[in-house]
Amino acid sequence: MRTRQWIVFALIPLARSADPPEVTVRNGPYVPHASISVQSNLVESAVTVFDSKDRAVGGFAASDFFLLDNGKPQKISVFSELRGPHGSSGVAAVTGGSAVGSSAVPVTPQDRSVALLFDDLHLTASLPTAVRAAEKLIGRGIQPGSRMGIFTDSGDVTVDFTTDAAVLLAALHRIKSHPDPADKAVTNCPTLTTYTAFLILENADLEVKERAVAEVMSPACDGTPRVVAEGTVHDYAASVWENSRHRSTSVLDVLKILVAHLGKQNGGRILVLMSEGFIDDELMRNEKSAIFDEALRAHVTINSLATQGLTTAGLSYRQLFMNNTMTDAAAATGGKLIKNNNDLDGSLGTLASAPEVSYLAGFQTGDPDGKYHTLKVQILNRTGLRVEARPGYFSALPAAETAQHRIDGAVLSHETIRDLPASVRVDPVAQASGRYALRVVVDVDARHMSFASQDGRRLQQLTFVTAIQDADGNFVTGKQAVMDLRVKPESLAKIQSTGLHATLSFALPKGNYTVREVVRELVQNHLAALNTAVTLR
Repeated sequence: MRTRQWIVFALIPLARSADPPEVTVRNGPYVPHASISVQSNLVESAVTVFDSKDRAVGGFAASDFFLLDNGKPQKISVFSELRGPHGSSGVAAVTGGSAVGSSAVPVTPQDRSVALLFDDLHLTASLPTAVRAAEKLIGRGIQPGSRMGIFTDSGDVTVDFTTDAAVLLAALHRIKSHPDPADKAVTNCPTLTTYTAFLILENADLEVKERAVAEVMSPACDGTPRVVAEGTVHDYAASVWENSRHRSTSVLDVLKILVAHLGKQNGGRILVLMSEGFIDDELMRNEKSAIFDEALRAHVTINSLATQGLTTAGLSYRQLFMNNTMTDAAAATGGKLIKNNNDLDGSLGTLASAPEVSYLAGFQTGDPDGKYHTLKVQILNRTGLRVEARPGYFSALPAAETAQHRIDGAVLSHETIRDLPASVRVDPVAQASGRYALRVVVDVDARHMSFASQDGRRLQQLTFVTAIQDADGNFVTGKQAVMDLRVKPESLAKIQSTGLHATLSFALPKGNYTVREVVRELVQNHLAALNTAVTLR
């Protein structure tokens, strides 16, 4: 399995100006958005019970649990106990509980696949520490029958499951951070980062919003009235978040693919997500819910490690937002979240092990309502026990086809489409490492492309997707960018004369490949889909 690579388009910073930029580019890695089917009338959750010493507790039956969906009791119709390799000896036994009996599902200790996922889109200062922890984990030796893989959200480094420690260690040395330009201020008047922009949009911190409004009202900026300043702050916050949001959705995309890949492996399946945290919004709940459902069905446990270690009190509020997905993934799949801990070596060793014992509990729902439902699981007639379970799920309605669905369908097809005049050039350059830098240039003839009009500008949006496939037609890697054009008449004349161009680069080993290029324009919804064969020798 290979994941995605980061794109080389430069993100154009937003700047406060009466004359907005004519061209901006939003960019990120790409993989075909594989559909995760959701059995809408069955909701499942992993449930883990801990005693006062934080030990997993086993020996429960379905009748010992009380499950609430939006506060309404539900009958548990699916239930099983899952025990890891040390479950029989390292699990505290419940006293006075019902026996589980034949519902326990053992995991063979000599058969395990562990995926280490480095969130290199959000790992910055703590990346070296996380890499060293992984080096020590691998250096201690891979247990007989176990396999380990290394994956990154950017796709720059990918090693599929193997027992070769040397290959894994070499890959760790190639991991590097891809920091978000918006982690530093990308606007002025007001000065906003991704995090502060998100807080303003969510009305999560009125003090942050008030400071931004005051900045716009100050003489150093435009000194605008408050009602205008509030609108300016909201508009710029929306722009900053929109330009950085894809970094969070990229993590979810890679999680989705990796869960599906792990689900095909034998034995225990553990995914360890290492990250400093990232923001997710309400629109991501549907995808998160589908990923957790798939992980449960595939018996994939997602463990999370907050790599920044101990945080100060001033940062704790930020972490409530940044760790949401990590917390939910662990709770939903019977995994663990370790945060505020400077012992990354010991933490990673713990998370790379199968859970001692957890439970799978499910219930039938009615028709989907398109809303988020909160879940709560309680233990009946027991004291001194703590229960961790999925915090909620999204009751998804059938999805209508989106522009992204159409693009994905074109990428997965081999059909040539020429509704939009475009051409592709490839230029392979051999590297000293024995790999190749493959340069892909996409040209679009703008003379036959329609533009909308607004406020004296001509508007259009182009989406570029470049997917690299191997000789067998398997997806290798991909990149995607969205180019927004809001050009003046004189600029449009130049664009129509010279055309539009996008250049992308890929690092690839020797082999035979097909470059699948899909370009979509917004105004008339026209597509171009082209295949270009390339041989790297």
